[in-house]
Amino acid sequence: MKRLIAASLALAMSAGAVLADVEQATIDSVRALWQEQHKALDAHDIGGVLGTYTDKDDIMLMGTGPGEHWVGKAEIKDAYAQFMKGFDAHTMEVECSDGAGSTQGDVAWFTGVCSFTDRKAEQPRAFAANISAVVLRQGDAWRFHTMHFSHLTGGERAGSQAASAE
Repeated sequence: MKRLIAASLALAMSAGAVLADVEQATIDSVRALWQEQHKALDAHDIGGVLGTYTDKDDIMLMGTGPGEHWVGKAEIKDAYAQFMKGFDAHTMEVECSDGAGSTQGDVAWFTGVCSFTDRKAEQPRAFAANISAVVLRQGDAWRFHTMHFSHLTGGERAGSQAASAE
Protein backbone atom coordinates (compact mmCIF):
# COMPACT_ATOMS: atom_id res chain seq x y z
CA MET A 1 0.00 0.00 0.00
CA LYS A 2 2.82 2.43 0.77
CA ARG A 3 4.04 2.46 -2.82
CA LEU A 4 0.59 2.67 -4.37
CA ILE A 5 0.26 6.41 -4.18
CA ALA A 6 2.96 6.69 -6.80
CA ALA A 7 0.68 4.93 -9.23
CA SER A 8 -1.93 7.62 -9.02
CA LEU A 9 0.60 10.15 -10.20
CA ALA A 10 1.24 8.42 -13.49
CA LEU A 11 -2.06 9.52 -14.89
CA ALA A 12 -0.88 12.53 -16.79
CA MET A 13 2.04 10.65 -18.31
CA SER A 14 -0.41 8.58 -20.29
CA ALA A 15 -2.78 11.47 -20.89
CA GLY A 16 -0.74 13.00 -23.69
CA ALA A 17 -0.79 9.79 -25.68
CA VAL A 18 -4.48 9.06 -25.26
CA LEU A 19 -6.10 12.46 -25.67
CA ALA A 20 -5.64 12.98 -29.39
CA ASP A 21 -9.02 14.77 -29.64
CA VAL A 22 -8.25 17.17 -26.80
CA GLU A 23 -6.58 20.51 -27.53
CA GLN A 24 -2.81 20.56 -27.16
CA ALA A 25 -2.87 23.26 -24.48
CA THR A 26 -4.90 20.94 -22.21
CA ILE A 27 -2.56 18.02 -22.84
CA ASP A 28 0.44 20.24 -22.07
CA SER A 29 -1.19 21.52 -18.87
CA VAL A 30 -2.00 18.00 -17.66
CA ARG A 31 1.55 16.89 -18.44
CA ALA A 32 2.86 19.84 -16.43
CA LEU A 33 0.56 18.88 -13.54
CA TRP A 34 1.87 15.30 -13.71
CA GLN A 35 5.47 16.49 -13.69
CA GLU A 36 4.82 18.82 -10.77
CA GLN A 37 3.16 16.08 -8.71
CA HIS A 38 5.64 13.36 -9.64
CA LYS A 39 8.61 15.61 -8.81
CA ALA A 40 7.09 16.51 -5.43
CA LEU A 41 6.25 12.90 -4.56
CA ASP A 42 9.66 11.64 -5.63
CA ALA A 43 11.27 14.35 -3.47
CA HIS A 44 8.97 13.49 -0.52
CA ASP A 45 7.55 17.05 -0.66
CA ILE A 46 4.04 16.64 0.79
CA GLY A 47 3.23 20.33 0.40
CA GLY A 48 4.18 20.18 -3.25
CA VAL A 49 2.01 17.12 -3.82
CA LEU A 50 -0.97 18.74 -2.08
CA GLY A 51 -0.47 21.83 -4.23
CA THR A 52 -1.42 19.76 -7.27
CA TYR A 53 -4.91 19.13 -5.87
CA THR A 54 -7.87 21.50 -6.14
CA ASP A 55 -8.81 23.68 -3.19
CA LYS A 56 -12.14 21.90 -2.80
CA ASP A 57 -13.01 20.20 0.50
CA ASP A 58 -14.18 16.99 -1.19
CA ILE A 59 -10.94 15.95 -2.93
CA MET A 60 -10.43 12.20 -2.72
CA LEU A 61 -7.70 9.62 -3.13
CA MET A 62 -8.75 5.97 -3.42
CA GLY A 63 -6.81 2.72 -3.47
CA THR A 64 -7.79 -0.86 -4.13
CA GLY A 65 -9.36 -2.19 -0.98
CA PRO A 66 -11.54 -1.29 2.00
CA GLY A 67 -10.17 1.55 4.04
CA GLU A 68 -8.05 2.82 1.17
CA HIS A 69 -9.86 6.10 0.67
CA TRP A 70 -8.91 9.52 1.92
CA VAL A 71 -11.11 12.62 1.69
CA GLY A 72 -9.92 16.19 2.16
CA LYS A 73 -6.45 17.66 2.39
CA ALA A 74 -5.74 16.51 5.95
CA GLU A 75 -6.48 12.83 5.22
CA ILE A 76 -4.68 12.94 1.88
CA LYS A 77 -1.68 14.60 3.53
CA ASP A 78 -1.54 11.79 6.10
CA ALA A 79 -1.80 9.17 3.35
CA TYR A 80 1.07 10.69 1.38
CA ALA A 81 3.20 10.89 4.52
CA GLN A 82 2.73 7.15 5.02
CA PHE A 83 3.30 6.34 1.35
CA MET A 84 6.52 8.33 1.28
CA LYS A 85 7.90 6.11 4.03
CA GLY A 86 7.68 3.20 1.58
CA PHE A 87 10.39 4.36 -0.84
CA ASP A 88 13.56 6.42 -0.82
CA ALA A 89 13.37 9.96 -2.18
CA HIS A 90 14.56 10.53 -5.74
CA THR A 91 14.31 6.86 -6.78
CA MET A 92 10.85 6.59 -8.34
CA GLU A 93 10.36 6.19 -12.08
CA VAL A 94 7.18 5.47 -14.03
CA GLU A 95 6.20 4.42 -17.54
CA CYS A 96 2.56 4.44 -18.66
CA SER A 97 0.63 3.02 -21.58
CA ASP A 98 -2.87 1.83 -22.45
CA GLY A 99 -5.08 4.68 -21.34
CA ALA A 100 -8.03 6.81 -22.33
CA GLY A 101 -9.39 10.20 -21.44
CA SER A 102 -11.49 13.15 -22.43
CA THR A 103 -12.62 16.59 -21.35
CA GLN A 104 -15.85 18.49 -21.01
CA GLY A 105 -15.55 22.15 -20.14
CA ASP A 106 -13.40 22.57 -17.04
CA VAL A 107 -13.35 18.84 -16.21
CA ALA A 108 -11.04 16.16 -17.61
CA TRP A 109 -10.74 12.47 -16.80
CA PHE A 110 -8.02 9.97 -17.58
CA THR A 111 -7.05 6.34 -17.20
CA GLY A 112 -3.74 4.58 -17.61
CA VAL A 113 -1.78 1.41 -16.95
CA CYS A 114 1.58 2.24 -15.41
CA SER A 115 4.75 0.43 -14.38
CA PHE A 116 6.75 1.81 -11.47
CA THR A 117 10.21 1.27 -10.08
CA ASP A 118 11.70 2.68 -6.91
CA ARG A 119 14.12 1.74 -4.15
CA LYS A 120 13.90 1.34 -0.40
CA ALA A 121 17.18 0.96 1.49
CA GLU A 122 18.94 0.30 -1.83
CA GLN A 123 16.58 -2.58 -2.63
CA PRO A 124 14.98 -2.14 -6.08
CA ARG A 125 11.24 -2.69 -6.34
CA ALA A 126 8.75 -2.75 -9.21
CA PHE A 127 4.97 -2.84 -9.52
CA ALA A 128 2.22 -2.04 -12.00
CA ALA A 129 -1.02 -0.19 -11.34
CA ASN A 130 -4.19 0.93 -13.06
CA ILE A 131 -4.88 4.63 -12.68
CA SER A 132 -7.92 6.86 -13.10
CA ALA A 133 -8.37 10.50 -12.16
CA VAL A 134 -10.50 13.57 -12.55
CA VAL A 135 -8.86 16.97 -12.88
CA LEU A 136 -10.53 20.38 -12.73
CA ARG A 137 -9.41 23.59 -14.36
CA GLN A 138 -8.67 26.31 -11.82
CA GLY A 139 -7.88 29.52 -13.65
CA ASP A 140 -5.25 28.64 -16.24
CA ALA A 141 -4.12 25.42 -14.56
CA TRP A 142 -5.49 21.92 -14.03
CA ARG A 143 -5.59 20.38 -10.54
CA PHE A 144 -6.39 16.87 -9.37
CA HIS A 145 -9.76 16.40 -7.71
CA THR A 146 -10.13 12.63 -7.53
CA MET A 147 -7.54 9.90 -8.02
CA HIS A 148 -7.94 6.14 -7.95
CA PHE A 149 -5.23 3.52 -8.18
CA SER A 150 -5.37 -0.24 -8.10
CA HIS A 151 -2.79 -2.95 -8.40
CA LEU A 152 -2.50 -6.69 -8.35
CA THR A 153 -2.09 -7.77 -4.75
CA GLY A 154 -1.49 -11.48 -5.28
CA GLY A 155 -1.33 -14.25 -7.82
CA GLU A 156 0.09 -14.05 -11.29
CA ARG A 157 -0.17 -10.99 -13.45
CA ALA A 158 -2.93 -11.47 -15.99
CA GLY A 159 -2.69 -10.31 -19.59
CA SER A 160 -5.01 -7.68 -21.00
CA GLN A 161 -8.59 -8.60 -21.82
CA ALA A 162 -7.83 -8.13 -25.49
CA ALA A 163 -4.97 -10.60 -25.29
CA SER A 164 -7.03 -13.20 -23.44
CA ALA A 165 -9.91 -12.91 -25.93
CA GLU A 166 -7.70 -13.97 -28.86
